[in-house]
Amino acid sequence: AYALIAYMTAYLKAHYKVEFMAALLSSDIPGRNFKRKDSLCEHMEDCRRMEIEVVPPDVNRCSAEFTVAEKEICFALSAIKGCGTAAAEAIAKERLADGPYRSLFDFCERIDPSVVNRSTIETLIKAGAFDSLGAGRSQLFAVVDRALQSGAVVAADRRSGQMGLFAPENDDESEAAGTTNLPDVPEWNDREKMAKEKEVLGFYLRGHPLDEHRQTLDGYCSHTTVEATALKHRAEVMLGGMISSIKFSHTKNPKPGNPSRYAMFDLEDTAGIIRCILWPDRFVNYGEMVQPDRVVVARGCVDKRPGSEEANLIVDELIALKDLAGRYTRGVMIRINEERHGQKALEQLHEILRGYPGNCSLQLMICLADGTRVPCNCEKMPVEINAEMRSRVEGLLGPGNFRLLITPPVVDAGRRRQSSGAGVPPV
Repeated sequence: AYALIAYMTAYLKAHYKVEFMAALLSSDIPGRNFKRKDSLCEHMEDCRRMEIEVVPPDVNRCSAEFTVAEKEICFALSAIKGCGTAAAEAIAKERLADGPYRSLFDFCERIDPSVVNRSTIETLIKAGAFDSLGAGRSQLFAVVDRALQSGAVVAADRRSGQMGLFAPENDDESEAAGTTNLPDVPEWNDREKMAKEKEVLGFYLRGHPLDEHRQTLDGYCSHTTVEATALKHRAEVMLGGMISSIKFSHTKNPKPGNPSRYAMFDLEDTAGIIRCILWPDRFVNYGEMVQPDRVVVARGCVDKRPGSEEANLIVDELIALKDLAGRYTRGVMIRINEERHGQKALEQLHEILRGYPGNCSLQLMICLADGTRVPCNCEKMPVEINAEMRSRVEGLLGPGNFRLLITPPVVDAGRRRQSSGAGVPPV
């Protein structure tokens, strides 16, 4: 019986993968946990690996559960924190009955406030579920009270069987009223949007604050936070991520003259979160780096209690991203293509590099027209690697032709994340 179920499941996943993943995601909704990575988050990552597009929440497209439309999965409204099944079903039912929502005011006039209340609407705004209406999230957030009041007036008129004296004569007027009455307030920046999305979705859907640092962190970190929690007690690691949930405190009964202040914080990467502790002897040197939303690399040891699956990181050192290259970069490899760049570009490259003498090794990968690749170790021309030099080289040769050669940080033998040619990116 188990083999038969396994066969059926594998068949559906192979031949109806979009529908299968939508059903799997819907089954995860009742067990949602917005404080840690849950099963729904893991299956969302599976969708990315399977190249299945998951459409962000939208009151004019999504339903209570995950649904399939044009080979895409529409996000379930009931999977949003604070938007239960009853509210999600009411939103979808009204849309199917009377058409798409034209504005937040139109939405509040058509939806029963006892089912979809103020908190639910604010949650939907944070999730981006009203983005298709053409207004900024900060604008919508600022007029929630007015929209609810407008909805209450319309509902009262509807119950009494009459329209207001100045009610709009058609839908176009109603839509215009909902968009022109919005306040002129600054829109939330990308980081604010992503933070609010994570608050109500439990993960970053449209992007991750660490996306711009992903290549750097992958090169210098030994593990992800999830991999680190699976290691043995006292295993040494280097983890990179964004600091959050900071708590400062003092140790009890410190010795006279010794520091007592320490910090606890979460370090979040694209895989998960790990709790970090920076004890007083280390806080003296690195405490000023413990700031909300700061991206750092933490070197330390995994701390596990016997019999527990949970792990903390005892931090020995915090390293700013800008300092990683100077400490762990041993050189640079530059690729130049004979057909694309030519002899003149090679001469221009030489002129650029000779202006940055330093201590890092320089390697060239010359790709000839016949397909031959010629590696060149330029021992007599060590260079200084900095942002200006990299910008000039990429401006000449184009992006993708400049690769740092990284010396992997030293961690416990055999516990470093397995990879072939770690620290020497392919060119």
